[in-house]
Amino acid sequence: MKWGYRHGLGATIVATGLVLFCSAGVQGQEQPFVGRPGSVGSFEAADPVLNDDVMTGVIPSGQDWFLFGEYPRGGVYGWLDGGYVGNFASPASKFNGPYNAVDRANEPMMNQAYLIAEQRLPSDDSWGVGARADLLYGEDFPLGMSSGWEVNPSGQGNWNSGQYYGLAMPQLYGEVGNQDLSLKLGHFYTIVGYEGVPAVGNFFYMKSYSYQFAGPFTHWGGLASWRATDNLQVDGGLVNGWNSLSSGYTNANFLGRARLKNDDNSLASTFAIISGNEADDFSPLYQPQPTLLSANRTRYSLLFEVRPSDRWEYVFHQWLGTQADALAGGGAGTWVGIDQYLYYSASDTWKWGGRFEWFDDMNGLRVGLNRPSNPNHVPLPGNYFSLTVGPNWVPNQNLIMRPAFRWDFFSGSSNVKPYNDGVSNNQTMLGFDAIQKF
Repeated sequence: MKWGYRHGLGATIVATGLVLFCSAGVQGQEQPFVGRPGSVGSFEAADPVLNDDVMTGVIPSGQDWFLFGEYPRGGVYGWLDGGYVGNFASPASKFNGPYNAVDRANEPMMNQAYLIAEQRLPSDDSWGVGARADLLYGEDFPLGMSSGWEVNPSGQGNWNSGQYYGLAMPQLYGEVGNQDLSLKLGHFYTIVGYEGVPAVGNFFYMKSYSYQFAGPFTHWGGLASWRATDNLQVDGGLVNGWNSLSSGYTNANFLGRARLKNDDNSLASTFAIISGNEADDFSPLYQPQPTLLSANRTRYSLLFEVRPSDRWEYVFHQWLGTQADALAGGGAGTWVGIDQYLYYSASDTWKWGGRFEWFDDMNGLRVGLNRPSNPNHVPLPGNYFSLTVGPNWVPNQNLIMRPAFRWDFFSGSSNVKPYNDGVSNNQTMLGFDAIQKF
């Protein structure tokens, strides 16, 4: 992408964000936008780790101590996350099928050494300025990278030379506003989907197919957020496509979300969408030069959250993605699926969870976008099913351990065998990790 085009797009993003920001009305709120204190349904008004606002009381949050001190509006903090996945098939390649996250079998993984420096917006009704920068080192680095930043389309000046361990900067943004109305400009995580890159925001160590293959991980652009009432939040803005600061294929994409909940947050629903021209895949590190012309790609995510009591939570996540001009004949490619989660808080130290998912990669466009040495790569069209169950053990607020059992099953063409290096249509795994917050 030429500098002039990128500069023009950046100006468009900033201008559009300012229009959104200035045109929205500010409505005062007597209470923060949260559920009942201490309940499963509560989520933080200014979450210091995630920005997807699907934080729950079952997924452990908070810290007892901070290595670099605790400050009212932020500071410097992070975590270390490492684990192990035992694959019963013992694939020769040591890859857990087509995965691109927590993908190595029968060997230790250092997934994330994660560092955050931030200043959050004021937690009261006053206006202020905030900023945040994230650094990620470890095996999860590819999912935090973006074209034109850590990876250059030309292949010159890349941050990392290896495929297993590397450094990424998944967030770098400034924001202005308050808890009712704010504008964020820069580099930030997507608001589309349920699971996210930060290890501390996910109940399970082994990631869902929809997280790995269905949508973007990060964006560059502008996003305005408006808490219209105690029960409704709306976000909207423009970003430069999927995981991209600069690319010859992406243009300005619309990114939006609306979240509605009842008064005690026992029922909530979120709809998020990104739509615009896109052609290359999530990282040039893993794919040859794209052969598609720039064409519309749209992905939406629909979430329903039900909390019948302070101990139980059920999440239903339906999503769909389409890519125009993706097929040889010029037709659109489609990927669609449903994820379901059930959480139970047995005590302050023991949480239990289950996840069942279905991912239909109809045209073989998404599943298998992974590391170059993984033999289980695109195209792998068909239906993917997965069942994951296990606990979170939280002996204190700075340590989390996440053991889990996972079974994957594939249904599709007999010529497609996505597991055990192309010889099986299912795989069984036992895995665990430990997260140490600091």
